Amino acid sequence: MLRTRRRPFAVLAAVVAAVTATVALPGVAAAAPPANDDVTAATEVTALPYATQADTSEATRADDDPAWCQTYDIGGTVWFRYTATEDGLLRATATGADHGTILSANTGVPGDLTGVADACDVATVTGSQITFRARAGTTYHLMVAGYGVPGGDLAFTLDRAVSAPNDAFADAEEITALPWTAVGDLSTASIEYDEPEPDYPCHSSENRSVWYRHTPASAGPLSARVDPYSSYVEVYTGGALPDLRLTGCADGGFSDRVLFAATEGETYWFRVTSSVAAEVTLTVEVPPALDPQVGFSPSDPTMHEVTWFSVGSGEWDTPIVGGELDFGDGTVEPLDGETASHHYTEDGTYQATATVRTEDGRTGTRTTTVEVVTHDVSVAKFAVPAKGRVGETKAITVHVANAPRYREQGVTVTLFKSDGSNWQEVGSLTLDVPKDRTVKFPFAYTFTSADAVAGKVAFRTVVRLRDGVRDARPLDNELISSAATVTPSAAELRFA
Repeated sequence: MLRTRRRPFAVLAAVVAAVTATVALPGVAAAAPPANDDVTAATEVTALPYATQADTSEATRADDDPAWCQTYDIGGTVWFRYTATEDGLLRATATGADHGTILSANTGVPGDLTGVADACDVATVTGSQITFRARAGTTYHLMVAGYGVPGGDLAFTLDRAVSAPNDAFADAEEITALPWTAVGDLSTASIEYDEPEPDYPCHSSENRSVWYRHTPASAGPLSARVDPYSSYVEVYTGGALPDLRLTGCADGGFSDRVLFAATEGETYWFRVTSSVAAEVTLTVEVPPALDPQVGFSPSDPTMHEVTWFSVGSGEWDTPIVGGELDFGDGTVEPLDGETASHHYTEDGTYQATATVRTEDGRTGTRTTTVEVVTHDVSVAKFAVPAKGRVGETKAITVHVANAPRYREQGVTVTLFKSDGSNWQEVGSLTLDVPKDRTVKFPFAYTFTSADAVAGKVAFRTVVRLRDGVRDARPLDNELISSAATVTPSAAELRFA
């Protein structure tokens, strides 16, 4: 069978034709960015409330998109624009069904935008939300960005928000019966222009506040605290914003609460602020009665030392500002701080009573028992031989004196000798020592060849009371003798 061969130029023409045919075939058009992908093409919001849904998965990011709200992880951005028709709060939400979102409000002109204070929220999972105070006639550019992704299914809303009912000082919520707890929504709160600006550690750079007021019917201590962390409570007196005087402050993370002594009939203003738009819980109550704490050191004091007392209010965050300490022996001294010292001159059992006062006007009393017991023995005399010969046994006596207070049972005297570099125990003896008496502890020591090699030997004695009993003056419980001269025995001299 005869086969025909296709020529090379024919093959090339067929390939070109195939490619041309492929290009000419109709296909699926590439997805385009959203119409409001750039700030200059922002979707105009003409009426409130406003809501829309869109697919932003093809959104892009421009070089001049603002990054003040979130520096990193900004994906594609889409834009909305609204010109406020009246002063008031606006709330915007952006929920990405399949991605996190970054939402911010900005003013100015495209290419030179400025972030609106506190109008920023980053939601890695749930929807982001911002609430900010708008001024009539001002145009706001609202940017929605994907968190770490270009975008996705997006739901966006913009509407007016009602201010918190106690947002303004003049609308402060009244605190009636105590204890009292309220939850304030700071997402719809703002700062009035003439609100006070106390220094650290009260609040710094917060721009949301709600107000409460309380007029106590009787004088007494009050406390206020807030939760959670990064929220603050400040307590003021005065009749108007410009005239407010700070009484105290506390935060939800460190100082815990503010304590103060309230005056009957005076109105106290509680400002609650936060650095984030969140719910903050305020609790105002009468603090519990003081339960002071009193300790002393040493725990077994004697007549021969100073006893140190430590006094506290019983509350870790409440220092004492005054009071007195009755030591129980007829001596009473004012408390200047939380420590005091006293010298008991006689043994006995004393009832030391501390009466303390805190800055919020509370007082409290605590009594503790102080038992002063003074045990005191000493080395009255240490008799050792001046010389000795190897093999010779001589007497060594230790005289132990006792103070005129207690019979000391089980007093132990230990005898040591020096080998030139260390002390070596050579004997121990335990006896009772009656009060106001001196008892002799007898030892017998036989000199050794090692002593003769050294030529001299010194002795040391240590007196110790029975276990559990502390000697008031331990420095006189030890003594070192003069060195005794030691010579070889007669046999050693003959051999030599």
